[in-house]
Amino acid sequence: MSSLELGVEVEPSSKVGVLLALLDPAFGFFLWSVHFLVIYIAAAVACVLGLGGASASTRSAFLIALVLVTLGAAGGLAIHGALRYRQLRARPDQQFRMSVAIGGDAIAAVAVLWQLFPILMVPLCA
Repeated sequence: MSSLELGVEVEPSSKVGVLLALLDPAFGFFLWSVHFLVIYIAAAVACVLGLGGASASTRSAFLIALVLVTLGAAGGLAIHGALRYRQLRARPDQQFRMSVAIGGDAIAAVAVLWQLFPILMVPLCA
């Protein structure tokens, strides 16, 4: 029997729960897109503010900050994927949704880590 029956009103908190359940498999892609925007906007703003003419230590510190942001995003994706894997094993009735969330997190983690190449290889403000 489903939890929604005729004549039973749905509470607002359960609507939020349904929305979060629908958006949860896309968490990895949301985090990847936010990371993508943060990295490239930060690099653009730094170049406009004159990072290209700054000292080597300042440029290195900026690159280290970008690498740390990238590793933090990849760590967040790994944690989210691990939590969904734990839920997958605990709730087999949610197997498809959890599998999609884990796969999305894995693809997004590869995409986030792939952004280390332009961060480390392309010169700043070239």
